[in-house]
Amino acid sequence: MNPLEEIKTQLSTIFDAKHVASTLKYYSEAVEKHQGGDWESVSLKGGKFVESITKMLAVYSGVILPPQRSFKAGNILKGLEQLKSSSFSETVRIVIPKACLLIYEIVNNRGGRHAADDIDPNSMDTEVIMPTMSWILAELFRFSSKGTDPESAKAIIQSVTKRIYPHYEEIDGRPYINIKNLDGLSVALLILYYKYPTRILRRDLVEFVERHGFKSNTAKTSVYRVMGFVDDRDGNLKLRGTGIERVESILSKL
Repeated sequence: MNPLEEIKTQLSTIFDAKHVASTLKYYSEAVEKHQGGDWESVSLKGGKFVESITKMLAVYSGVILPPQRSFKAGNILKGLEQLKSSSFSETVRIVIPKACLLIYEIVNNRGGRHAADDIDPNSMDTEVIMPTMSWILAELFRFSSKGTDPESAKAIIQSVTKRIYPHYEEIDGRPYINIKNLDGLSVALLILYYKYPTRILRRDLVEFVERHGFKSNTAKTSVYRVMGFVDDRDGNLKLRGTGIERVESILSKL
């Protein structure tokens, strides 16, 4: 059983299973978007994650949820602090709500705080949102695991809180794939996928593949092999549907 499945099983022993499932769904999707370098989507998934956590804590605490149209996670999270300390743990009343509010404020207030010519802050936000989401899951697991094997619980918590790195990065306009043991064709496809829908010059793609440790002839052969997966417009390459499908197959096996 993978760590998220173990967390799901454990959390469902005390929290509403439906909200546990949606919480882990949004967490997994945020991880996927983070690894793909889609920073804005990480924030969106983080907001959905907070909404699910809020509903989960509210149901656990006996708080009646309002209709979805009038549901405001921030108000409910702040209201949890008013629960009786004699009846509910500080973890449920204060600790997790405060962490959720951090994500909530970032996601909901980012738009109005920056001028149009500012650097896109979404990548910076992700560096706060993803670790905080992981920490919240770990804290929920710790809270719900009282009485279970402490070493097993510790291992699960460590697996969730370890740093998550994106699969892609770009340095001075040069894309890099941060996945080990890929062949040249896979590297070329992933670079095209990362830059999609922007086209890449064929000669530039050869250079980008070389920068991943491949010799010149290997890089040229890899780009030659990629031609069956791209649209070629005068040497400017753009990934086709078959290429996208191939890349998604590669990523699904990681």
